Amino acid sequence: MNDDESKNSARLDDFFIMFDAVEDDIDELLSDENEEPVEIGGYECLLITFSNLRLYCKNHGIPLEQIGDQYKELTQSQAASESEKPTANEDLNKHDEVVNFCKLLERIEDSYAALEKRHETSGEVFDEWTCVLIMYTHLRNYCAKEKVDFDSLQEEITQLHSDMEKNSSS
Repeated sequence: MNDDESKNSARLDDFFIMFDAVEDDIDELLSDENEEPVEIGGYECLLITFSNLRLYCKNHGIPLEQIGDQYKELTQSQAASESEKPTANEDLNKHDEVVNFCKLLERIEDSYAALEKRHETSGEVFDEWTCVLIMYTHLRNYCAKEKVDFDSLQEEITQLHSDMEKNSSS
């Protein structure tokens, strides 16, 4: 393994640690034994996931704005070719947003597994940038499907991160 492959592998490991942390954070909120369980829904799961993704990108020098631009280009090109547009699974539970969000996380993991398989057979790029783009795309599509105001969500995350920084410096 050359130096670039080693760096890519380490960065992918960091990315997947962050991705697993999302599930752990959601599980912790749902089953915290020290306090009363917190009522959360899809919005709170989305907030946790985007928050972790933004922190990851910030700490690893990935400009999330560029990922957002790539997402916009992708959705515009897909609008021209509706047959290639990713479809949402219709097996969603209309009464449990957390279950639906966990299904979304599973679809993201399935996308990573498919990309890794294509990488092994065709050499398609499998790096952290691509993984961030896949995750971002699924989350943005979830926002659109659930009619979540993306800009308001991002403002809330910015405020949350600002509060976290203030608390850590106190």
